[in-house]
Amino acid sequence: MPLKKLIRVVLQNIARSKKNFVFSSIGIIVGIGTFTFFLALSQGIRDRVLNRIFPIDQLEIESIGGVAASASDDGEQSGIGGVLAGGPRIMDQPAVDQLRSISSVEAAYPKMRARFPAKIETGILDRRMAGEGFIEGLEISEKVVSDMRAFEGTCSNAESEDMCRRREVSCRRHADCPHEGFECIEGMCRTREYWRSFRDKHAREPCTAASQCGEGLVCSYDRWLILKTRKKEQLKPVRLAARRVKHDQLDMDLYVAVARVGAVTLDDVMNAERSKAEIWSVGAQISDEAREALRRHSVVVHEFATVEEALAHVGQLPTSLKQGECAGVSCMLEQSEINIGSWKYFEVYDNHRGDCPAQGYCAARNVLSKRGRCASYMPVALNPMMIDFYNSTVVSQLGTQALPNPCFVLGLKGYFRLGFSFLRTSMEPVWQKIRWSEIVGFSDKAMHLGGTVPLNYVERFNHFFLGPQSIEYYDSVLLQIPRNEQVAGVIEQVRKQSFDLSRNSKFARKAAEMLMVVTLTFLLISIIIIVISAMNISHTFLMVVYERQREIGVMRAIGASRWDIRKIVLAESGLIGLLAGVVGNGASFGVSRLVNILAEGLRERFPVIPEDFFIYSSVLVAGSIAFALIFCLLGAWVPANRAAKLDPAVVLSSA
Repeated sequence: MPLKKLIRVVLQNIARSKKNFVFSSIGIIVGIGTFTFFLALSQGIRDRVLNRIFPIDQLEIESIGGVAASASDDGEQSGIGGVLAGGPRIMDQPAVDQLRSISSVEAAYPKMRARFPAKIETGILDRRMAGEGFIEGLEISEKVVSDMRAFEGTCSNAESEDMCRRREVSCRRHADCPHEGFECIEGMCRTREYWRSFRDKHAREPCTAASQCGEGLVCSYDRWLILKTRKKEQLKPVRLAARRVKHDQLDMDLYVAVARVGAVTLDDVMNAERSKAEIWSVGAQISDEAREALRRHSVVVHEFATVEEALAHVGQLPTSLKQGECAGVSCMLEQSEINIGSWKYFEVYDNHRGDCPAQGYCAARNVLSKRGRCASYMPVALNPMMIDFYNSTVVSQLGTQALPNPCFVLGLKGYFRLGFSFLRTSMEPVWQKIRWSEIVGFSDKAMHLGGTVPLNYVERFNHFFLGPQSIEYYDSVLLQIPRNEQVAGVIEQVRKQSFDLSRNSKFARKAAEMLMVVTLTFLLISIIIIVISAMNISHTFLMVVYERQREIGVMRAIGASRWDIRKIVLAESGLIGLLAGVVGNGASFGVSRLVNILAEGLRERFPVIPEDFFIYSSVLVAGSIAFALIFCLLGAWVPANRAAKLDPAVVLSSA
């Protein structure tokens, strides 16, 4: 039978029995609509909610028992040896290398948290904000930087660039550009690409002269001193001599951080080790505990019998010292940061640059001192979720404006007061430092609440505040896995190595499993509905075939083959399945729009709620229509065969 004639016959037959076919197709419509609705919802929640909070291609691994297990270890038991000794395995560098060697792991990013108290303070839209400062170090890699670059490219647009657009001018360095939103690129001031700044800007290279350092740097020799004397009058001459010492090639800064009368104690040794300070004893005794500690720790101690010996040692330093480190030039603040007082962010901001260029600030020795060295801002990456948190929670609490574009906060400055805490016991002011930072990008590998910086910063901070043993292990490792189906195998390998998932990753896995169970449940219900509908279609076509026996007999008598009869019935059911699939998808999409509208009011309270919960991919829509078509054809197969096997002589004679 020609195709054109077949189509005409099929349309005529459906029109004659449209009521029966409409009722038969309702089940298919409901089943397909439910099927696509929950599949699209599952895909949307996974990609736009779960994957946004906990990316499914990443696993965060930590020691069994969590970070506290690593922190409580003394560092002597490492790797498999720690497990055999009965304790948790330490996340040290060999362990990271072993995790990185798992076949399905694309990359591994060690992470270390700042384990000392800190305070963060910043100002945005003329509002001052302060809180406990949470800092995490992340190993820099091309993947991390490329992700930041891609995010900055998606959120940057003409409107945001117009905020800092200036006429391009020639330059030789960044300081020549007239605006902080610009940097010197190939001799011209161009719009700044903030992601390029996510690197260690404070690494100090060894040097013997300033000519070996880069532009704006000097060859420095900075050393903190812990001075203990037998008499009070011995303190002043040594301090003055240390302050006045000069060197032909090195920019020296001998800072007497602690100057007290009394014996050298165990605390002095531990403070010297973590801050890389020297202990100068002028006639002061060294306690037995301190001497025992000196044998176990690498601390430089100079014992002088008299002040004259100490001054002679200071006088010999310009000739004995040969090597220093490249660092920023010396600078001076107008006033020490502790004298400004608390809760005065904008006063601290006005004071923080000192006599340094606009592209940096004066990093003072501590909050008690006005002297320091010019330094670049510490680069900070944020998790995109923090912008949602700000827009949904902070905006309503402070009554300020929301941020429609995450890139509006790029270049935002703020400072960490290291060693100070609102919630924990703060360290003595002599050990507290203020370090300024700026937001340079966004990454899903950054911590959810706090600032993520290059790993070297946190290692230096932890060493200064806690000592060298604190940087012998990491808190966690982020594993990048290219394919989702490989995650289960990686988890099994991780647990064989005596590690476990972090709490966030465990929660993400549980949420994904729960989502899968709920989705499969509704998909099973949808399939049951479709199967019942297919059985209903089979029953409907059996009735139709029975009613059309004489018509089928006539068609067979005038030359129609059995296959022609079979094609007519199957074509009718196929058309019904096709229309039911299209209508079911349309109904599913309409209901999904209604759900999004109803969820609009909750978006302000719950920032993770996306603008659209559903993802209707072309594969899903086409597959669901094909699914409906197949089930309708299966349901009509038995009636079609029965119609094709009718004997025209028997049918016409009985009629």
